[in-house]
Amino acid sequence: MNKLALFAPYAKAIIAALTAFLSSLVTALDSGGSISAQEWLTALIALLVAGGAVFSIPNRPPFTPETKPSE
Repeated sequence: MNKLALFAPYAKAIIAALTAFLSSLVTALDSGGSISAQEWLTALIALLVAGGAVFSIPNRPPFTPETKPSE
């Protein structure tokens, strides 16, 4: 089985979680160059909330155009 097929159902949640985590860390680094414990905790909470929120919403089924019955 294709390894990407195993990853596909979780891809959008992982990307959302990493984006929230990294953007939180970039903001923390901009404030002074070092990251405090509180900023690490904020980044971790952002990761968990974003990943959980996106994972809980099911993927839309693929679009299949309707075919008109032939007359």
